[in-house]
Amino acid sequence: MLEVTNLRFAWPNGQTVLEDVSFTATSGVPLALLGPNGTGKTTLLRCLLGLERPQAGRVIVAGHDLAALSRTEAARLVAYVPQASTTAFAFRVADIVLMGRTPHLGFMAAPTPADRRAADDAMTRLGIADLAQRAFDELSGGERQLVLVARALAQGAKLLVLDEPCASLDLARQMRILAVLRDLATAGYAILLTTHLPDHAFLLGGTAALLKDGRLLGPAAPTELLTSPTLEALYGTPIEVVSLTEGRARGQVLCVPVMPSR
Repeated sequence: MLEVTNLRFAWPNGQTVLEDVSFTATSGVPLALLGPNGTGKTTLLRCLLGLERPQAGRVIVAGHDLAALSRTEAARLVAYVPQASTTAFAFRVADIVLMGRTPHLGFMAAPTPADRRAADDAMTRLGIADLAQRAFDELSGGERQLVLVARALAQGAKLLVLDEPCASLDLARQMRILAVLRDLATAGYAILLTTHLPDHAFLLGGTAALLKDGRLLGPAAPTELLTSPTLEALYGTPIEVVSLTEGRARGQVLCVPVMPSR
């Protein structure tokens, strides 16, 4: 679904943000992108969405060169899920999800019954149909994030790009979002998400990649790539990667930051 080759991006002042970035994301295999703040993750996402034009390299989405597509054409192939936020107006959940159909509408055209069915199907799939008439800004952070994922599904794109979808959510809501993404991958979607938590990559069980100073390491299986030495070099802090041997989480791999001794 996504093939990135030798991508390079620099700001007008000459500061290089991405250098020779290459990777692929395939249907059914979630890809978790990790890296410290300011390392270029957001810029990479903007290049994948066509919001920034790289100076070199190619982005191929579902066999199409992103640089040759219009915004509408690109939106039919790739959908973006930002971190949950507020809205300027008190939109209902149903209206927010229906906005995902915009790339399929003509200029000034109203949504058709088929568009409304697509929005309803997306809400039902994510278990939020009961929220349809609620105001978006009245929802919890986890509920808002599910609404934004539903909007992306209604968009009809098979590649979903998510910017820290679990940020600021409690553990229960993080697990719900991750379970939804895992199920979508199983259903054939290509999933690319950024996260600061290596545990998310372990839980999703797809692949992981590390971005630091504009250069990419991976993708590879999380258990192969996310080792203690690699993560310590990435984040500059002591980290242990351990495998649990008891309880319901037996066999699960966890990333544990180590607090320095006083």
